[in-house]
Amino acid sequence: MKRPLVPVALAYASGLILASRLTPPLAWLFGIALPLALAALVSGRLRPVLLWPLLVLAGWVNLASRVAVLSPDDLRRIVGQEPALVTVRGRLLETPSMRVYTRQGEESWRSLAVLKAEAIERRGAAWQPAYGRVAVTTDGPLPARWFAGQRVEVSGLIRPPNGPLAEGLFDYQHYLRWQGIYHQLRVRTANDWRVIGPVGPSPLADRFRRWAQATLAHGLPEHDSWPLAPGMPADSAPAEDTALELLWSMTLGWKTALTQEVSEPFMQTGTMHIFAISGLHVALIAGILVAVLRVAQAPRSLCGWLVVPLLWFYTAATGWQSSAVRSTIMMSVVIGGWMLRRPGELLNSLAGAAFLILLWDPAQLFQASFQLSFFVVLSVALLLPPIQQQLSELLKTDPFLP
Repeated sequence: MKRPLVPVALAYASGLILASRLTPPLAWLFGIALPLALAALVSGRLRPVLLWPLLVLAGWVNLASRVAVLSPDDLRRIVGQEPALVTVRGRLLETPSMRVYTRQGEESWRSLAVLKAEAIERRGAAWQPAYGRVAVTTDGPLPARWFAGQRVEVSGLIRPPNGPLAEGLFDYQHYLRWQGIYHQLRVRTANDWRVIGPVGPSPLADRFRRWAQATLAHGLPEHDSWPLAPGMPADSAPAEDTALELLWSMTLGWKTALTQEVSEPFMQTGTMHIFAISGLHVALIAGILVAVLRVAQAPRSLCGWLVVPLLWFYTAATGWQSSAVRSTIMMSVVIGGWMLRRPGELLNSLAGAAFLILLWDPAQLFQASFQLSFFVVLSVALLLPPIQQQLSELLKTDPFLP
């Protein structure tokens, strides 16, 4: 089979689609999948036939098990749908970032973070174990001492995220749900945050991002105060410079600069995607690194072992954006085939990358960014070869001309 991973990815994605539409008890799904798996292991003759329903069931079980309420400490059981004043203890899954919102001509700053809950305390009640992700929104900037991996306690109002303002508009609740987040914690100020345990150094990716921002601002007189002084927000710029802030956004995924006023022209012209760390960034970095190493006469194997970890480090430094993770997986597959001197097949590599991504996070299939990324590359893979063939036929020279 020329493209063996294409039917594998399609069968697995079919299971994910079924899981989004039909939600039978997990016991039923396991009751069907386990006998089929045992039959496939025992019977070599039936194995090729049973592989396809097993892939469908694998996708179905993977997504269904992630969205089902399995733990008795799940926040959906403990908190429910009613707002409540609580204190949540847990670990930060990402370094808090800031956003600037404009309402009635006035700018307001908010800090956004995702917290993996470990325990929860209602006002006047004892601590109890908790499980689930919480989107934390804090009015104003947070100091630079908060970063991914810290254990913290945060006090505020917990409730389900808001739905769309009107039918057909963006549904923030639905968007968070596909990320495994069912509750939002609204926090008044940074004083409602507390660190639990010793404070270690910030992650290497955060330090790299600060170094990269300082490097890009190097030589600009209005930015001589960089790097930030201790206690200043990690995403704050020392002086307003829209061009530099946009440069940070395009190269490092720095979202603070994308205020409504700045982003509106890009949205109207359909160029907002340039601020997402995606295949363009990853391909450029991979191409530059491979070219430099090949000029230095490094063998293919060494190029691969050096370039792939550096790509993943860049993805981590830019905040593990979904588009960057997808592109890095795709590029890792391509570079791996190039290292092994395997013939390139774009559709097969695309299917392999999609399969790996959906194994890791099956909810990605239902996000617009995933669909756009893969359908654009799929369109290139399917439409470009016949177009090139037609153009070569039209533009080829007459063989009888001297």
